[in-house]
Amino acid sequence: MSQETGLVVDINDGGIATITISQPERKNALTKPMWGELARIADDLGGDSNLRCIVIRGGSGAGFGAGADVHEFVRERDGFEKARDYGMLHAEALQALRVCQHPVIAAIDGPCIGASFVLAAACDLRIAADNAKFAVPPMKLGATLGYPELQIMLDLLGEAALFEILLEGQVFDAARAHEIGFIARHVSLDEFDAEVTATAARIAGGAPITQRLHKKMINRLKEGGAIGAKEFDEGYRAFDSADFKEGYTAFLEKRKAVFEGR
Repeated sequence: MSQETGLVVDINDGGIATITISQPERKNALTKPMWGELARIADDLGGDSNLRCIVIRGGSGAGFGAGADVHEFVRERDGFEKARDYGMLHAEALQALRVCQHPVIAAIDGPCIGASFVLAAACDLRIAADNAKFAVPPMKLGATLGYPELQIMLDLLGEAALFEILLEGQVFDAARAHEIGFIARHVSLDEFDAEVTATAARIAGGAPITQRLHKKMINRLKEGGAIGAKEFDEGYRAFDSADFKEGYTAFLEKRKAVFEGR
């Protein structure tokens, strides 16, 4: 997981992994290799049972991201075949985040535009600094989003807000992003790092099996269709876990629970 692709991964002792987007010369725009690397990273982190939470953020003071790197469009997206191949790689990365068992936070400051907006939408929770600016303006490039991207955004925002964002292409602030339900909350830039750290710690402090099952179950409900008997039963598997016994025992003993993810 090297810096050569523009993605840097750090894992702390608390089981929190941070993926930092680091391409400051392009305002943290996302390249085709970065999408492939992001899918690989999400798969790798998802297989690490010691992790509790993942944070995705922009680095080098360049904001969360300026979207797809337009400088590579001629080489990578000019024409149907290239655009479809790019879109499939993009969708693979977004799906990898969705199926990753750990909760994923998008920590957004500065620009969060286009493909970077979609990346944030694919995360489970979004927190923004007050300096964040949002837009999805493919209409200004003559481009379109693919079905996977649109589905993620539609599930999160609903039809009215999504049409407004796509058809008008306007830039909007963190207050508006909160109003339409894109972000959970926004704080001042001075408080931003502390808020992200505290949020990740709260998530990591919960019972891992509970956190993972809730993510899986919510995503399954978004797919629609009848819930099968096996799926229904899975919603109660946590009650067989050692963590559940630890949770209620700690409550009764008036102490902090120590969860081990088993």
